[in-house]
Amino acid sequence: MCIIRSVKRLSVLVALLATSTQAATFLVPPDRDLVAGAKAIVVATAGHSAGRRAPGGWIETVTALRVDEVIKGPIAAGDTIRVVELGGVVGSIHYAVAGSPSYERGERVLLFLDTNDRGEWVSKAMAVGKFSARGDLLVRAPLCGWNYDGTAHVEPSRSREKFLQFVRDVVRGAAATEDYAVTSVSAYAVSAEEVKPSSYCLMWNGAQGNLGMRWSSFPSPAVFYSHGTQPNATNGGLTSLQRGLIAWTNDTASNIVYAYGGTTAVGAAGDNNDGVNGVFFNDPSNEIAGSFSGKSGDVLAVGGGWFDDASVANTHLFGGERFYTLFEADVIVQDGIFGAGMTGNGFDHVLTHELGHTLGLRHSDEVPAGGTSSSSAIMASSVAFNSDALGANLQAWDLAAIAALYGASAVPCSAPHITAQPQSATLGSSPVTLAVTASGDAPLQYRWYIGARGNTANPISTATGASISVQPLTTTVFWVRVSNGCAPDADSDAATVTVNGCPAVTVDSVSPNADLVEGMSVTLTTSATGATSFQWYSGISGNTSAPLAGKTTASFTVTPTASASYWVRASNGCGAFSDSATVFVSVVPCEKPSIAVQPASTTVVAGNSATLYAGINGSPPMTITWYEGRAGDTSHPATNGYAQQLVTPPLFAPTSYWLRATNLCGTADSAVAAVDIVAACSAPVITSQPHDVAVSAGTSATLSVGAGGTSLAYQWYQGPALDFTHPVGGSAPNFVTPPVNAATQYWVRVTNPCGSANSGAAAVTVAVPARRRAAGK
Repeated sequence: MCIIRSVKRLSVLVALLATSTQAATFLVPPDRDLVAGAKAIVVATAGHSAGRRAPGGWIETVTALRVDEVIKGPIAAGDTIRVVELGGVVGSIHYAVAGSPSYERGERVLLFLDTNDRGEWVSKAMAVGKFSARGDLLVRAPLCGWNYDGTAHVEPSRSREKFLQFVRDVVRGAAATEDYAVTSVSAYAVSAEEVKPSSYCLMWNGAQGNLGMRWSSFPSPAVFYSHGTQPNATNGGLTSLQRGLIAWTNDTASNIVYAYGGTTAVGAAGDNNDGVNGVFFNDPSNEIAGSFSGKSGDVLAVGGGWFDDASVANTHLFGGERFYTLFEADVIVQDGIFGAGMTGNGFDHVLTHELGHTLGLRHSDEVPAGGTSSSSAIMASSVAFNSDALGANLQAWDLAAIAALYGASAVPCSAPHITAQPQSATLGSSPVTLAVTASGDAPLQYRWYIGARGNTANPISTATGASISVQPLTTTVFWVRVSNGCAPDADSDAATVTVNGCPAVTVDSVSPNADLVEGMSVTLTTSATGATSFQWYSGISGNTSAPLAGKTTASFTVTPTASASYWVRASNGCGAFSDSATVFVSVVPCEKPSIAVQPASTTVVAGNSATLYAGINGSPPMTITWYEGRAGDTSHPATNGYAQQLVTPPLFAPTSYWLRATNLCGTADSAVAAVDIVAACSAPVITSQPHDVAVSAGTSATLSVGAGGTSLAYQWYQGPALDFTHPVGGSAPNFVTPPVNAATQYWVRVTNPCGSANSGAAAVTVAVPARRRAAGK
């Protein structure tokens, strides 16, 4: 329902190809409950962030943070922790979730931490758990949602020292005074005679510029499909979904057509390649960390639209402006939500609001320059969930927004074109003026850079006009980019200002940022025109206080023990030089391999294959090799034995197998699994059921089943017995669950060529820690 981070903050993530911008809905706990519900609380400084693919297909970002103070939890001051948040970039694919925190390098934060379904640290309830230091304040991104008592949430600023002391006191069990709230500064007022369509939009500062987003396919319908059901909601959530689709479609002043197409089996909501406009009830892929708790901070839903910003062909003109073209949309609803609003107007409002974000709409009460504002709208950032009066009924601001964004015909937009290039010159005793002349729709914007044309690593912050006066000490190359919101931008030719006859130096390229496992090396490389020498430095570009001894060639190899940054200065013999951009190298700890699930011995009928599996933990990259024979005998590597699961060739004699896993920081060998030969197939039979177990919150449980029979294969499932919708684990009689934060059931199906047997379900519950009694009590 709500976009938690201001639209401008989205621009810190660089979109390269396919991008999704999403929003989120929150239940915001009282600060005392947030402290109590966090598994760890730290004050930390953010380092490098890097994207990766999650097992469910979506993209998430891992940020390294140095812990400066530990207030609560199993972390030590001085540790470097990795915090995983939804959204980010991998290669050319981008997935942006505005309700998910991002971290700027060097940013100091107070973090309330939880763990995701894989046991990794995450900010508790996304933006709810992250506070940024801003001078004397601790500031949380505007939280769009409501309090647990049903009232709309109003986010205050907090005195940094007073709030930190409050948190420390609550953790210690001391008397804690809630005297830290600082009066929030209200949003600036906006008045505009003419409101542009983009003023109603979520904006994205991507490869084609800072543009809004909208569908260009209407009146052809965008068809939405539902996946699963939402417990506690009317008709499993379908009633609220259909009311929301109808609300946006029935407006006669716009050409929006949203339709419902039935159910879909696609469950990976974060995968932009699925081709489905989906509403995924009950978070089937665990994309939203954790489950609904109803007490210490909850994310209720995220939703938004996918677009591609790789080229101008993926944009379109409308109303005199250029927009990114939406081509797909997804809404994900958290699992286990309860409350009176689920069968009242509240859930209708939530889904209608989320569908508004899939149209590209911003919040009505988060006002950009030149925009209009309203706190009484479906698209307002808060709603009284259990007493909402609007339901799925669009209000005046909502209607005005879609009339502006989907009701007018396109007006051509004239992109900038350079008609006179800046000219190279020789510097004498007076400054040199470089100038450009350009045409295109007003207003034209200018940004001058030092370096080769197209290299934006060295912008001149004060140079934003059509001309620039320069007096460099050495020969330097300049160019200018002209933009006006219409794609494409216009880049000028490079102009060289020559000093004392010295040729210019320009850095043409430098290695991209890198993410390394501890112990790995990376080779950093640069190319430069006009350079005869190089000097690499540690630190941020332009800071020459830490030169790297002997690193004076165009490339060098580094094996950092901790996250670090590097840059290079290219120069020539007569004093000209050029600095590269900073290259950030993030180092994460190396986890030695360990065997979490040992391969199990089995039997097969002569001439059949056996399936063996070993569960392995450890840092990538990892090499896995199965061997035939006794433990430690590496003379007979198994055919195709390079994964956690091995399917043997047909066997006619007893054989044994074992596995070796190796990464940069160690090796682990599995136990030996013996495969015996029997004359006939014996159907599976369960000899011992998996047992219920209680574990501490955030830890894993190990479940086991006893089974007899020939050539057994195992498939574990999450859920009640005979629920086949959530397969987990590998083919082994033992299974290590993901970290558990709420009661969960698991069961296993055992099969072979002559039958199958199903176990009962084992309940994994979260143990409540015993309360300590004070001495003498």
